[in-house]
Amino acid sequence: MWFKNLKIYRFSKPFSIDSEQLETHLTEKSFQPCASTQASSFGWVPPLGKTHDNNSVLLTHTIGKTTMLCVRQEERILPSSVINDALNEKLDAMQAESGRRPVGKHKQSIKDELILTLLPKAFTRSKRTYAYLDQDAQLMIVDASSNNKAEELVELLRQSLGSLPVVPLKTNTLPTLLMTSWLKGNDLKDDFQIKDECELRESDDEGAILRCKRQDLSSDEIQMHLDSGKEVTKLAVNWNDAIECIIEDDLSIKRLKFSDELLDQAADDGAEDAAALFDADFNLMTGELARFIPRLVEVLGGEQNSAIKTPSTTES
Repeated sequence: MWFKNLKIYRFSKPFSIDSEQLETHLTEKSFQPCASTQASSFGWVPPLGKTHDNNSVLLTHTIGKTTMLCVRQEERILPSSVINDALNEKLDAMQAESGRRPVGKHKQSIKDELILTLLPKAFTRSKRTYAYLDQDAQLMIVDASSNNKAEELVELLRQSLGSLPVVPLKTNTLPTLLMTSWLKGNDLKDDFQIKDECELRESDDEGAILRCKRQDLSSDEIQMHLDSGKEVTKLAVNWNDAIECIIEDDLSIKRLKFSDELLDQAADDGAEDAAALFDADFNLMTGELARFIPRLVEVLGGEQNSAIKTPSTTES
């Protein structure tokens, strides 16, 4: 359950909803398996599974003011090569019978009918995407490696609730500017250490891209690329010996890893059963991220046009 990626959203208006209300809203968009002729299905599933009474399932899992959600996407695997082979066989047979090979709209209609015939025979695959709502910090965090995957979950929650006032988190300093400055040896804070991986790009959209792994990023070779005008768009860092990750130019966090000490503590705290382990993981992960995210925002010059003041930034 430990998140591997972070897409961070800020609530642009005060957001507060209790678990019962949220559960009711999500139920209307709960996951239903693909019907025989349905290409895909998308909906909410229990992040934890069955509750302690082993009879009902909950689509939310809340600890304090933090609530975990999970969506499941199921899709039928129907490769285009299978469709095209079946289509060509059908077209060949029709040509042999009538002397004419269907084209245009007629061909597309035949293809659509074939897909409906093939779908019930296709295997399905399933993926889950997790997110959590932090109502104290007024943030929503999605464990997704792409913007599309994150936005699919956000849109489903928006449909479930009727509205969802969230926007991607933005900072006053662009991540690219700060990461480039760090590699040039400037402004690096004591709690951030640069690792051995980065991506450098020329500012021109058609410019060169350099990806480095297992590389001494303080070397003259890297400095030469920076001096020539390349900017850092991805950078591997360690924060406070607690988190390792890749920071990207849009403030996405990739390949997130938590310290062994934290993972061991979760295993000890949740040694009783699977539900206890889930709670321990959830509690420790969100607690660590509640420290890391504000610190990252701080070194990036603070939040841009923040509509919500969190408890840590509210003036007394």
